[in-house]
Amino acid sequence: MDLRHLRYFVAVAEELHFGRAAERLHIAQPPLSQQIKALETELGVRLFHRTKRRVDLTEAGRLFLDEACAVLARAERAVTTAQRAGRGELGRLAVGYTGSTAYNPLVPRIIRHFRESFPTVELTLQDMHTMEQAPALLEGRIDVGFCRPPVPDPDGLLSILPLLEEPLVAALPAAHPQAPAATVTLAGLAHDPFILYPRAIGPGLFDRIVAACREAGFSPRVTQQAPQFASIVGLVAAGLGVALVPTCLEQLRAQGVVYRPLADVHPTSPMAVAFRRGDRSPTAKAFVAVVREALKADTSNPALT
Repeated sequence: MDLRHLRYFVAVAEELHFGRAAERLHIAQPPLSQQIKALETELGVRLFHRTKRRVDLTEAGRLFLDEACAVLARAERAVTTAQRAGRGELGRLAVGYTGSTAYNPLVPRIIRHFRESFPTVELTLQDMHTMEQAPALLEGRIDVGFCRPPVPDPDGLLSILPLLEEPLVAALPAAHPQAPAATVTLAGLAHDPFILYPRAIGPGLFDRIVAACREAGFSPRVTQQAPQFASIVGLVAAGLGVALVPTCLEQLRAQGVVYRPLADVHPTSPMAVAFRRGDRSPTAKAFVAVVREALKADTSNPALT
């Protein structure tokens, strides 16, 4: 017995006429009659009472009709489920993100677009720094990650899709002498203590900041390090030093902190999406496609250049 036999049976049971059922199925009547007889032989019961004038279901046929319809409905749902999963519309997706990337408006916009386009995908977000994301991707604990390159990938198993170069701004205590100015020079902060994101978990950002300070003519005197940008801003607010942070961190409007663009040097911090090279996951592919669409839509946005 296969699904074809069930479809033939259901058509005859609903039409109670072999001719009309054959037309509905787009087959000739004799083969249809033969298939129904073969089904009855396989089951060992009669499904229809047949006379020259009418066709009626037997009691066995009536009960078999309910089950046959349920089987066909489940089979149709199975096909639909497989097709939707193949398009990335079903399944699970784990997304990693660094603490700073979450504040950039592009990231929540991408996530919101994905959720709107694929509402039945189970989406989970995990806060992890860039150095954590590489092993998490390779071990399958996350499927994609918003990160700040470079991403450790000695074997070339990951794909890195650049998103943007985000300018760095100075975060100063409100009482700092340069706080009233519209812009500040990095050289003017040479004698200030610096609060940095640790190189062990964010080498890209750490190296960019140190390089910018050297371009401005000094090496930063690092007195504090903090693994979370909210903590860095809090330390600045406490007057323990100054910091260079991505522009998006200006959303952290902590009392006692001001943000000022730099006038003499213009360091940036890259943002990217990392994912497994050649990943066959339809949901991961769908997410990356949403990212690419967002980049195309934002080509005129100065923040992306």
